[in-house]
Amino acid sequence: MRPNTQEYFDLKEEKRQARRDRLEFAAGMSNFLSVVLGSAVILVLILLIISLLNWLNQDIRATFTLLNARF
Repeated sequence: MRPNTQEYFDLKEEKRQARRDRLEFAAGMSNFLSVVLGSAVILVLILLIISLLNWLNQDIRATFTLLNARF
């Protein structure tokens, strides 16, 4: 008895499509996680810049207060 080649190729194509779907899902999840991580990094950097500006503001005020006290 000869095996049905059409069934063989259909099964092979289904396996190929299932693998493609898994890879697309993994790529989509990777993309989503990278966007979330990138957003978190941007927020941390913004907080660091704000902290730096606050420190700079306080330092400039302290410097001018010290200079005014000496003269």
